[in-house]
Amino acid sequence: MSRLTNLIPELRLERCTRYRYRYSECSRCADQCPHQALLLNDEGVSIKAGSCTGCALCAASCPTTVFHAGNLPQAAIVKSDAESLAIVCEPSELQGDIRVPCLAAIDVSLLTSLGIKGIKVTLRGSVHCEQCVNAPLGGQRLQAMLDAMTNIDALNQDDSYSLPHLDEMKEDAGLDRRRAGRRQLFRRWLAIGADVSHSDLQSVTEIPATAIRSAAHFIPARRRLAEKVLNQLADPISDEMSGLTWDVAYVDVAEYDCTGCEACARVCPTGALKVSEERGDWKLLSSANQCVGCGVCIEACTANAIVLHHGWQLTETPSRSLYSLRRHRCQKCGRYFVGIDSDTCPVCSDDADSFSAIFG
Repeated sequence: MSRLTNLIPELRLERCTRYRYRYSECSRCADQCPHQALLLNDEGVSIKAGSCTGCALCAASCPTTVFHAGNLPQAAIVKSDAESLAIVCEPSELQGDIRVPCLAAIDVSLLTSLGIKGIKVTLRGSVHCEQCVNAPLGGQRLQAMLDAMTNIDALNQDDSYSLPHLDEMKEDAGLDRRRAGRRQLFRRWLAIGADVSHSDLQSVTEIPATAIRSAAHFIPARRRLAEKVLNQLADPISDEMSGLTWDVAYVDVAEYDCTGCEACARVCPTGALKVSEERGDWKLLSSANQCVGCGVCIEACTANAIVLHHGWQLTETPSRSLYSLRRHRCQKCGRYFVGIDSDTCPVCSDDADSFSAIFG
């Protein structure tokens, strides 16, 4: 039997929130690496080749899909049209139709899509989770996935939809014991872009131009699949843990706090937040079907105006306006500018303040 654990994931750094925003404190991939093989910095992330075992949990945990795990045969899984499919984890050395480096590395939307197609999926190897080299993080994530799918199943009325079956389970190896550990996992996930970022950025009144790197927008394939699957099921996701597991979210704005600086839209990796200036008005637009809940918009918003909800709701209009500002013309220089009601643009206001500070 061939071993796949020596394959190191390919890095796509332009997708990393730490690359796109130098102040980002996102550490979800490192938190989910059982082997401490990831190094984080303001350039993104790097892999310590001597420590990486190719478990692919970093790829599973990163909402912006920075890591491409070549040893995770997602195409073979999604294209399967068999009546039943046995997926086995590599460390267990059991037999199955498709072998993966870790059961927790399979995307939850991919497993759910198989259930929608009526394919009976068996996950083999969970009996070894407690003794696995990926313990305890692999088992914690697997339980989070199963819980998220169970929550969907409880609401879904389609009899053809079926949950994956855990094979080889024993009474003394139940994954439910990991629920306490999953609470820790949940707290780590929720810390992204929330308490951590604002405690670090309270003294930052203006984001330096070098803090944000421009890069093309992208929508991960698994996020597109998640939207397709959830639309078919038409079941809302309201609990935050399930939202984090599915990588689905949506944002709101505390409108009286928003300054219109556009930092949130510039750092958003998927284009879920965009700025429009049609008809002279400035608008901040949100596309919930593109949001992966990475939280970098919260980190970049020094006004604390962004509110991120980890969840999903069926919407008829994928894009909505979060906040709008009027366009004004400066009475001093004639420039057009966007902001609160004022007769003077920020440039002229700053010039006046600078003049007074120098000459009194």
